[in-house]
Amino acid sequence: MLPNTKEFLHKKLLVGSSYIDLTGKLSVHSLFSFFQEVAWEHATLNGFGFEHLKEKGFFWALSRVYVEIEALPKWTEPITLSTWPSGTEGPFALRDFSLFNDAGEKIIGATSSWLIVDYETRRPRRPDAFKERMPICDTIRATKCNAQKISGTTHETIYSYQITSRISDIDVNGHINNTRYVEWAINSFPLEFYQEAAIKEITINFLSEGFCGDNLRVDSRKVDDRSYVSSIIRELDSKVLALVEIHI
Repeated sequence: MLPNTKEFLHKKLLVGSSYIDLTGKLSVHSLFSFFQEVAWEHATLNGFGFEHLKEKGFFWALSRVYVEIEALPKWTEPITLSTWPSGTEGPFALRDFSLFNDAGEKIIGATSSWLIVDYETRRPRRPDAFKERMPICDTIRATKCNAQKISGTTHETIYSYQITSRISDIDVNGHINNTRYVEWAINSFPLEFYQEAAIKEITINFLSEGFCGDNLRVDSRKVDDRSYVSSIIRELDSKVLALVEIHI
């Protein structure tokens, strides 16, 4: 387990029935919801959360996520999710996550890259102004690397469908919630594929804001035998809102 110091938040959770998928295990989009909740809680406790940034005219925007999955916890299983600020990289503030099973074994590691964005200009600001409030631990990392830029979008589309974003998809900043993109990407694959494939790694790049009422197209491409990239595209202007890369 990780140290019990101010740099870390350790949250005990239970995998309830509303968090699982058809396999009886924690769904990937529920995992991302857990990440979002503990990140918000820890940032708020340390004075750089949603309300703190809002007072100064800024908001947090998630830019990239990379997840390594050894195993997904099962229904009713107690788990512990730990999170900590793990440094900065250029304009990004980094935050890591480790998920432990009831035996204390790490089964999931993740890292995320966040931008501090100006409400008015929609331009990012370097995290230096808030760095003194972040209890950073950069000597312990949850994954082998930071979240990377996704390529592989020139391959032939093998699965595609359309969807319109609705009220329940929108977060407090007025954007499509980041958890929806991974959910929509996974929904592009056939049921048989999802039942048979064990997801080992996921990378997401959030590229542009999506809003309520956007008509979207989800195109999924096979990069190689173990890798797939899904593009979530707004049809009005053909803008790619997010890329999701899945390794099985």
